[in-house]
Amino acid sequence: MKSTLVRWLIITLILAVIVAGLLLYIGGDNYLLMTFGDRDAIAPAGGYKMSMQLLALVAIGMVLATIIVWSFLHLIYDLPSRLRSGVSKRKRGQALEAMEDALIAASAGDADMARKKAARARTLIDRPALGNIVAAQAAEISGDPAEAQQRYALMLDDERTRKVAQRGLAGLAYARGDLHTARSHAEQAYSENKGAKWALDILFSAQVAESDWGNALKTLEDAVSRKHISKDIAARRATVLHSAIADQMAGDGQFEPAREKAERVAVEDPGFAPGVALAAQLLVRAGDNDRAAKLIESSWSRAPHPALSLAYRDLFTTEPQKVRAKRMKALAKQNPSHRESQIVTAEEALRSGDGVAALSALDGLLKSGAPSARLCELAAKAETLLNNPNDARLWISRAATAPTDPDWSDLDPSGAAFEYNDADWRRLVFSYGDEGKLIHPRFERLEAARPAMEGEAVIAKPVVSREPAPTPKVKAVKSKGIKLEDVLKPPSPDDPGVE
Repeated sequence: MKSTLVRWLIITLILAVIVAGLLLYIGGDNYLLMTFGDRDAIAPAGGYKMSMQLLALVAIGMVLATIIVWSFLHLIYDLPSRLRSGVSKRKRGQALEAMEDALIAASAGDADMARKKAARARTLIDRPALGNIVAAQAAEISGDPAEAQQRYALMLDDERTRKVAQRGLAGLAYARGDLHTARSHAEQAYSENKGAKWALDILFSAQVAESDWGNALKTLEDAVSRKHISKDIAARRATVLHSAIADQMAGDGQFEPAREKAERVAVEDPGFAPGVALAAQLLVRAGDNDRAAKLIESSWSRAPHPALSLAYRDLFTTEPQKVRAKRMKALAKQNPSHRESQIVTAEEALRSGDGVAALSALDGLLKSGAPSARLCELAAKAETLLNNPNDARLWISRAATAPTDPDWSDLDPSGAAFEYNDADWRRLVFSYGDEGKLIHPRFERLEAARPAMEGEAVIAKPVVSREPAPTPKVKAVKSKGIKLEDVLKPPSPDDPGVE
């Protein structure tokens, strides 16, 4: 209504200005007779005349007066709203400044200032949702989970801020170890919002943290269908989860379903050594050594691991040494350029007593960077076979300070190759699933390492002469004040003795 009146007023004023301009254009010699008499008469009795210029000036004056009066009335009419608008703008500016200060203080770790500024922002701005969001984030960043929990809880009833509240509450619950609450909020958010990737991450992490392998697999499949995770990462995570389930089944005595699942994992991902080792172990228990050997050979061609070489050699304990050595050499040829294949070749040479062949196989590994303690021990064995005890002792000395071999140090000296518990499987879900890397729990826990070629001497025992040692001759001491027993007695820790 107001805009319509303004529009018609503007149109009327424009027409008045146009008419005034035409009158001015006519000039000052013409007159407009305002009479009821003869139009051709000049100022007859009872009439009057007016200059057209004067009439134009009057019209222009009326237009200007109308504009001034209308502007004044419009100003008076809008004054209250303008005053309110000005106050609101000033308050909004102060509120935004307080919000900015709150977030800056929270990021800097100043919790007291963050809470103070967030409270001021909530007071200045008449938007509870925005104030609660700023207060919750400031409290969370500054390390006040109780305040953040309270603010997020206030936002649950508002449909606009419900998703923000669910995410905040789920994150806080997961951080304090309340996995049940974290899963509850994440599941609800994930069911209501198909694009909530954060809910998937928290839900999956909580399920893995609770060793709930089955539900974690279902969540992973749902994430792939919604395209929240790449297929490669999902496949590796699923490999670890299936292996953990098979290991759990075997621990519960369900050996046959455990074998089927572990074997399926080994076929689908032969590069995952823990899964292959578990499948081989269960196959050996079922009496199918040939199938176990094929699985290990397939895995070795992709990702050799020392646990697999040990498991492969143990498959043929009843065969003669030459036959076993032939089988191990054939395994090494599956991936001849790999480090573990070269080590297998060196170990078989040592078992056959060929120190030269062993050193030849280890030569490239010993010269490339700092050799590990395991390589130094193998080199010491080779030097012992070649009757070089001094060189063997030198390699043993180097082994004492050499870096450890994570793959080898992860093997249990007396137990299974991968004696993993639930915590180890949980870490593998993300380390192998996201990056394709194996963790080494025994190595990281600094547990006892497996010796290289266990059961065989590292160096030869020193030769001890059976002849009695000659009795040392002692010359008479003529120096005054020195007794013979003082010369022969062993030196004390603080007394080096007499030369």
